Amino acid sequence: MRPEARINMLLYVLLLAVLPNFCLAFSTPELIKKAQYYLAQDQPDSAQWFFNKAIQQAKLKRQHQLQLEAGLGLVESSFYIGDYARAKDQLEICVNWAQSRADRPHLLQAWLKHAEIHFIEGNWPDAEALLAKLEKKANLAQDQSTLASAYNLWAKVNSQQGQLNQANFYLKKGKAYAHQLSDKTLEINFLTQLATNYKNQDGALIQAQAYLEELIQLRKKTQDKNNLIADYQELAELLQQKGDYPEAQEQRLKALKLAISIQDSLQQMELLYSLGLAYQQQNQLQSSNAYLNRALKLALMKNNTFKAAEIQRCLGENQAQVGHPAQARQWYQKARQGFSSMGNDLEIGRTLVLFQQTDSSRKALAYFSKALQSKITNGEILGEVETRLDMARIQIEVKDAAGALRSLQPCVELAQSAGSREQLLAVWDNLARAHAMQGNFNAAYTFSNRHQHLKDSIFNLEQTRIISEMNARFDNAALRDSLQQAEIARNRAELRQKNLLNYLLGGALLAGALIAYLMFRNYRAGVEKQVQAERMAALEKQREADQLRSMINGEEQERKRIAQELHDGLGTLLATVKLQFNAVQNERPDIDTVKSYQKADNLLDEACTEVRKISYNLMPAILQQYGLEYALQDLCEGINHSGRLEVSFIPYGLDYAFDDQTAVSVYRIVQELVKNTLRHAEASELIVQLSVEDDALNIVVEDDGQGFDPAEKLQNPGIGLQSIQSRLALLDGKMEVESSPQAGATFTIDIPLKPEKQ
Repeated sequence: MRPEARINMLLYVLLLAVLPNFCLAFSTPELIKKAQYYLAQDQPDSAQWFFNKAIQQAKLKRQHQLQLEAGLGLVESSFYIGDYARAKDQLEICVNWAQSRADRPHLLQAWLKHAEIHFIEGNWPDAEALLAKLEKKANLAQDQSTLASAYNLWAKVNSQQGQLNQANFYLKKGKAYAHQLSDKTLEINFLTQLATNYKNQDGALIQAQAYLEELIQLRKKTQDKNNLIADYQELAELLQQKGDYPEAQEQRLKALKLAISIQDSLQQMELLYSLGLAYQQQNQLQSSNAYLNRALKLALMKNNTFKAAEIQRCLGENQAQVGHPAQARQWYQKARQGFSSMGNDLEIGRTLVLFQQTDSSRKALAYFSKALQSKITNGEILGEVETRLDMARIQIEVKDAAGALRSLQPCVELAQSAGSREQLLAVWDNLARAHAMQGNFNAAYTFSNRHQHLKDSIFNLEQTRIISEMNARFDNAALRDSLQQAEIARNRAELRQKNLLNYLLGGALLAGALIAYLMFRNYRAGVEKQVQAERMAALEKQREADQLRSMINGEEQERKRIAQELHDGLGTLLATVKLQFNAVQNERPDIDTVKSYQKADNLLDEACTEVRKISYNLMPAILQQYGLEYALQDLCEGINHSGRLEVSFIPYGLDYAFDDQTAVSVYRIVQELVKNTLRHAEASELIVQLSVEDDALNIVVEDDGQGFDPAEKLQNPGIGLQSIQSRLALLDGKMEVESSPQAGATFTIDIPLKPEKQ
């Protein structure tokens, strides 16, 4: 043995000899804390050693509570490493200890852990029997935390056995107890499970939506922003499944706003992509492009090649839809390069199909064939069916019916084994088309009938779901009526009791009233002074608001008057001068050669244009004729056409019936922010987003310019910023500014709206 090995062996022996005495220096609670620390650090072996030492020390010192606590800790560490046999042996010891000492809390913990082990091992009847015994004992002690944990486990047992209704029953019971706990972890878990169960149950989307909305409110209270984003997305998908597309978009916008606030660029990318796709489906291509371009920037920044390629393909589809095939092909080519760099044959094939060129279908089929072999090798049944359907669609398109039938041959059995009704529907449809192309009309008729029957079946299921949801609404209304009737009866009984008490206490109250009157008379004088002061303050505030309103209205009237005079007076005069110039030119054709005449003619044209521009800026006619959205759209397009700045205008819900004063003020605010960006920001891109939700108008103006110090700017505002603040004060609006040098600027404005004007 080498000298180094001998030294290591000696040190190890010394450590074993010293360690027990070293542990005696710790108290039993300190040993338990050490063990819990090691368990939290994923070191279960060290935790078990300290738990054993704690048990021994507690036994010697007759510390029964600590002995039980250490024993249950030993169970937890054995459970952690999957040694269920040892955990059950220790649990039996803990149960005996707890029963002999009448220690109900530790006894309930032991039973709950034992039931959990039964559940993991698949002994569901034993788990339920133990949970039933625990429920009785915990109810007597009103142990809400243990009952909530027990019902959570009970719901899992029923879910594993396919008894979803019973599982939901226990989840609701557990949720009621968890709601009373300060730690909201269990309540969040119950709400999540209930929402998931009802979402996957036919005709229960209303219940799923209700639990999701309750979960979102709880996430807001606990400030769990990351999971709140996921819940908004889940609710958006559910609403889209119900066909409520505007509300689904609203939830995605809330999630996006939250992701921006916590600077989660990955979530922002996914949400921007989802919004772009949703607007694409609604044929709102300008909004779709705005969101997709923002998502693409984040995908490229994150080096997410697959997502970038997906987005580029969507942008190409948008260009193709508006009749720009050259731009569409450029986007498709970028997407193909991205998928090629990853070796994703399936997506390469799907992208090639979009090129719609002579050999694109042949190339796509070659990539689909490679992708199919990969799906078969990996045992991806749904992926194999989807790839075969992609191949068959192209083969039918190029009139290769025999090839389509070969591609589709195993699809029926695969789709049925996977339980995919949507894929089976597509398979029947393509089989009918392929057989019809070959002239096999009997077979085509058979497959067409199967397609129609399955389609009718899916439709009937959907109708059943809708009817079930309507019944759920009716049942909920009936339940509310029943509760209201019970509430009325209870209120009447309480009223009778109160009347009796009133008769008994009437005399005492009469005497008290006399005393109270004397006290009130003295108190009233002070109150009247306070009320008078408050009334004066309110009148002063109203006076200031009226002055501000009069000033802004006067300013707008003056703008309108000046614009009218420029248009009717100076504009008409300049037009007359232009006619005279033309008359001179007709009388003296050679005058065009005179440089001073040419210069005067050009200056006259510039003067006419400038007068029209000033008149329009003072009071745009489009705002009065077509409303706020069209006016802002025209403002942004005008800047885009100038080439000075790329502006993306994103409206949402601006069909709201704004009153004239609000519409003009909002237009002026946005106009001023855009003007400041052009003058000072040195930006290349600007996003103007307006949305109406929850009876409020939200305005976001964001640029990528040189930025500034918001504190300094707000402390010493210029004329433009003062004008914005005055208008916001009149509208009860608020503005937040986020900026820093060389990091762009974001202005966020919220203006409350009156519901009755909708």
